[in-house]
Amino acid sequence: MPLSTYLNRRGFLCYSGTVAGSLLMPQYAYARVILPCGGLRLAKPRQALVVYYSQTGHTERYARLIARIWAHQGLRVDTYRLRLGDEADISGYDLIVIGTPVQYLDVPKNVGDWLSKIGSLQGVGVSSFVSYGGQGDGQHNTAFSLLAGMVDKGGVALGMDAFGNMSTYPPTWSMGNAARILKYRHKPDKATYVQVRTFATSVLDQYERGSGIEARSHPGFMGLFKGDISRTLSRTTLGRHTIDTHRCIRCGTCVNTCPVGAIDLAAARIDAARCILCFGCVNNCPTGAHAMTVLGKPIYGFPEFLKRNGIKILEPPLDQD
Repeated sequence: MPLSTYLNRRGFLCYSGTVAGSLLMPQYAYARVILPCGGLRLAKPRQALVVYYSQTGHTERYARLIARIWAHQGLRVDTYRLRLGDEADISGYDLIVIGTPVQYLDVPKNVGDWLSKIGSLQGVGVSSFVSYGGQGDGQHNTAFSLLAGMVDKGGVALGMDAFGNMSTYPPTWSMGNAARILKYRHKPDKATYVQVRTFATSVLDQYERGSGIEARSHPGFMGLFKGDISRTLSRTTLGRHTIDTHRCIRCGTCVNTCPVGAIDLAAARIDAARCILCFGCVNNCPTGAHAMTVLGKPIYGFPEFLKRNGIKILEPPLDQD
């Protein structure tokens, strides 16, 4: 029986990292620092953009609340949900925030690819936030990476934060570790949305000060596994991934939520080489037609997990405006 059968996800990663650590140590041995700077092109922002990538709705809730708060402060605000094939044009804005879930201890690959293609952000105020499940790993560095990606394009860093909720990683509960997730069944709660409001307000306050913030990454052991390394380790546990044509209703939800175009619905086929293991198809299929196994056991999606445990996600209160 594979060693990974006896380990939870974090334990498996830590074991693998002990083996690989000496080779990968240079990747996380230092911290990058963003220093305060000026250079905002306007004294006050007028046009703001809230960019977000969301699979199960958590990041979208936070993004839309930020947009509402900024609009209430008199800004013209656009929201932009990242989808497959979107153009990387975010010109014409004075203030931008980008939000994403943490995937494999890092910025989701499709978000990183999109961010690398945007043009100059010279003089634009930029900020970032992430959503993460349970105790979480890598949330600070993921938010920092988003922020640094925009600073590298000329943006002025105004803030970053991380907002917690339940994990939406299907293998966790499907493999008998539901208790780890249910510890956070109350998240997001009112305190979470207060934190979002505080973040949104602080970004505006920082803009009015006319200067950026100082931010730095946090080197650590779990940094060994970020991105493709973690994804590759997880791929070793993955078994079959097929579409049950008897359950599939051809609604196209999985195609619309797949960030890399790995699903051919007409042929009922998954391009395993292209798949980035985001589990968006499993988490969003309304009929459970995406059949996937991890370590030989079938997994099921987040909506089914909520249903089985009688959980309803708290929506942002309207009075948070």
